[in-house]
Amino acid sequence: MIVSIIWATSWFGLWTAKFIKKKFPNTDVIVTWRNEEKWKKVANENNLKFTTNNIEAVKQADIIIFSVPISNMEQTIKELAPYAKKWAILSDVCSIKWFPSKAMKQYAPKWCLIIPTHPMFGPYVEDIAWQIFVLTVEENERNDKSYIFLKNFLQKEWAKVIETTAENHDKMMAVVQGLTHINMFTVWETIKRLSIPVEETLNFVSPIYKLMISSVARYVWHDAGLYADIQMYNPKVLEVHNKFMEVIQDFNKTVQNKDKEWFSKIIYGTKEFFWPNMTSFWQKYTDKLVYFVTHQIKTINESIWKNLTFKNIYSWEKVSWKVKKLNNNILEFEDGNKIDINEYVIE
Repeated sequence: MIVSIIWATSWFGLWTAKFIKKKFPNTDVIVTWRNEEKWKKVANENNLKFTTNNIEAVKQADIIIFSVPISNMEQTIKELAPYAKKWAILSDVCSIKWFPSKAMKQYAPKWCLIIPTHPMFGPYVEDIAWQIFVLTVEENERNDKSYIFLKNFLQKEWAKVIETTAENHDKMMAVVQGLTHINMFTVWETIKRLSIPVEETLNFVSPIYKLMISSVARYVWHDAGLYADIQMYNPKVLEVHNKFMEVIQDFNKTVQNKDKEWFSKIIYGTKEFFWPNMTSFWQKYTDKLVYFVTHQIKTINESIWKNLTFKNIYSWEKVSWKVKKLNNNILEFEDGNKIDINEYVIE
């Protein structure tokens, strides 16, 4: 079995290659990158085959996965899909599904199976257990043996599989990604335009504000180009934007008019819109997050001059040393070693 991951220039493309190699050691995984000097060494270190020749990678592959920036996805599929061999499987990991699905159907040979996917997580997860995979295979192809194998494999790994249409996926993503992202960016941009230092606001934070601002910062820190593509290539996003701006205007008017009754009515109406106990669920969920963070700090402070074992959330490597002191986010140990506590969890 040969799997080719096209344009695996992102860390998620690399994660995908490593995951496949880990679960199927006898599979040859070919990764294609434009920057040979940077990525060939990475490929060798992870027992992956490397090439800059996308066409040759496609010709050899039993499974082809397009891990390409959204704005390059359609053109890349158009150029490479016709070279797929008989009975090859074509897939993608794009955040938008309608046009990659359409392009693979249009340009791949008719004997190929098309399995569009959207893994709903980033490259920092240790495994796919409890992670969501959205599959937008057409209903008449869901009985294909290869598709059934993939679905069963994901479920055996404890992943949550969502089967839907490409159109419905993009409708949901217009809210899950389009609305969420634009909300986060407008919060950050508003604070910036107010010329209020974020660090100063942290002196006045509640635990929930800290969670919110950390979420905002997380989005701002990542690839702006990816977020721009998600906003601009999903045809459902502008409808969500328009509704978002309408709601902002409604709240703004109630505040200008000091209309407490109408303001409260909107909030209560929103609460009633969610299914029973949903607001209570998220209250408990965020309480648990706050508890986890504060409990870890409490455990560290109670373990001065005692051994603690920590696990890195990125490399999954463990360290075990005698705790000396915690200075802001930097944890110091008796032997002089230091770690950033935000990158570790207590084992």
